[in-house]
Amino acid sequence: MARYAGWGRKTCESCHALDVRRLYRKGLLSVGQYYSWQWTCNGELDGDIRIRTETDRMVLTYCIRQRGGEWEPVEQRVPIVWTPCRFGGRRPWFICSVYADGRYCGRRVARVYGAGKLFACRHCYHLAYASGQVSPPYREMEQAQKIRMRLGGSGSIDEAFPDKPKGMHWSTYNRLEARAEQLERRADAMMAVHLQGLEDRYR
Repeated sequence: MARYAGWGRKTCESCHALDVRRLYRKGLLSVGQYYSWQWTCNGELDGDIRIRTETDRMVLTYCIRQRGGEWEPVEQRVPIVWTPCRFGGRRPWFICSVYADGRYCGRRVARVYGAGKLFACRHCYHLAYASGQVSPPYREMEQAQKIRMRLGGSGSIDEAFPDKPKGMHWSTYNRLEARAEQLERRADAMMAVHLQGLEDRYR
């Protein structure tokens, strides 16, 4: 059951989530794999799904029960695309492939959330960040968000980097993109340490 933020919206932090960057770091995006992914809460199993990797997509298989009804099997295909990194290599993204508010989403995102029947981005589920009500936990994250917003993006590092605004010099845009990527790498590393600490704490 997802928890709600102070203004009544579900929070990202309280929902089961899949992070394509974390799966990539663990070597779990290569084609032909089939494995189980689990979530725990206070050391207890809180949910699990089966994942099958295919060319440019993942297939999620799980069961869900909504509002106390019967368990329902679900099979969902989540597309994956790759974008080049400025300093070499490439970065994976999920494509949010659900229909919300009467239209297809199609956003490139780093995380999809199990806040309903299907896994979708936070925009489709209108999820809030619980941390949004307090000071940003990391200075790097806040600075990266400001760069994205300056370029016309939402500020979320879960989304693809914004395109160059009309009228901005490419040198300026490239400098900001490189700085944001550097900050986001630091923020990811700090978040990984933080999450590992939480896992160790609740084991």
